[in-house]
Amino acid sequence: MIASTTPLARLSQYDLAIAPALITVLPGVAETLEAYVADGGTFITGYMAGIHDEHDLVVPGGYPGKLRRLMGVWVEEIDALAPGETIEVHGGTVDAKGEIVASIIHREGAERLATYGGDEFYAGHSALTVNAYGKGKAYFVGTPLDETGMSAFMAPIIKELDLKSLDTPEDVSLSVRYGDGGTRYAFLINNSAADKRLCLSELNGGTELLTGTVINDLIELKPYGVDVIALR
Repeated sequence: MIASTTPLARLSQYDLAIAPALITVLPGVAETLEAYVADGGTFITGYMAGIHDEHDLVVPGGYPGKLRRLMGVWVEEIDALAPGETIEVHGGTVDAKGEIVASIIHREGAERLATYGGDEFYAGHSALTVNAYGKGKAYFVGTPLDETGMSAFMAPIIKELDLKSLDTPEDVSLSVRYGDGGTRYAFLINNSAADKRLCLSELNGGTELLTGTVINDLIELKPYGVDVIALR
């Protein structure tokens, strides 16, 4: 995780930047992201992005505000779905359902990757888009996709960028953070009421800081358990 105000020099070290909740765009951020993508970076954001400025005021002219040129889309409005309500999303390899909100997207240079299904007023509108910007690409996600849909959406991006992905059991999240001294820390969280077991060779040799255990293949997480692993 890095700050939205991360300088271009550091941001350019990453092949892929994902901003799932970039509601507020601070001064200079849009310009940095444009330069990052133009130089070959891949950027992903979506619903609710770019709505507010640094004063927490709504940016006039439609969403996603200062990111509109980069994303190649204009979002006319964002429809809130009722609790438990979903909307179909179809296109390419994606066959999914969205929930919570649905963005009414008008393409301004972006390519459509998927559309909304069903019979509501947004049926047929773009749900997922990609905009070629310079040497890179900017992806816009119009609705929170279910797990199957998000996996299908991300798979070709991961393949194109030749990124290594790590698979964890259902309801287990893994994130890696860097300490000030350069040490990497892996955070494993079991978000379920069931025991979870996993093997990730990338974590072998690391030390679980809460117990002092050195990781050697098998990791067992208790219900709602947390492991913090200092990696070599």
